[in-house]
Amino acid sequence: MKDLKTQDREELIANLQAMYSDFNKEAVGNVDSIYHKEISFRDPILQVNGIDELKRYFNHGIANATLCHFAFDSQVVTENTAFLTWQMRLQHQKLAGGKEIVVPGCTHIEFSDEDNLVRHHVDYYDVGAMIYEHIPIIGFLVGKVRERLEAYD
Repeated sequence: MKDLKTQDREELIANLQAMYSDFNKEAVGNVDSIYHKEISFRDPILQVNGIDELKRYFNHGIANATLCHFAFDSQVVTENTAFLTWQMRLQHQKLAGGKEIVVPGCTHIEFSDEDNLVRHHVDYYDVGAMIYEHIPIIGFLVGKVRERLEAYD
């Protein structure tokens, strides 16, 4: 087992942030240098396992995106894990009439014990704010439900 320090992990997180700062097909090419070959990746949409499945998921997700950019706000990095907060800016031709959507979120990362790679990655964000609110009819219904929930007085 390699003696990995917090500084090594911070460098890996800096590389991960650089990859997501302008997330496109070229950035997906850097996945192998950040994620373990047996990566477990989960977000509110689905779970994928393995580096090849992760690449397919990423390429599918950005296929019709005009822009996908993550701005990282804060981070906590240790030898075993990291927590990141961020704002995703997404412009997709099939969502919100092609207008930019901003979705806040956070990520929990666990590092591989054997090497300086990400072994587990979990994203937390409001998938309704990202997708459902921007689909005709469904967006209207989600908005009405949200209004009722927010009217607590």
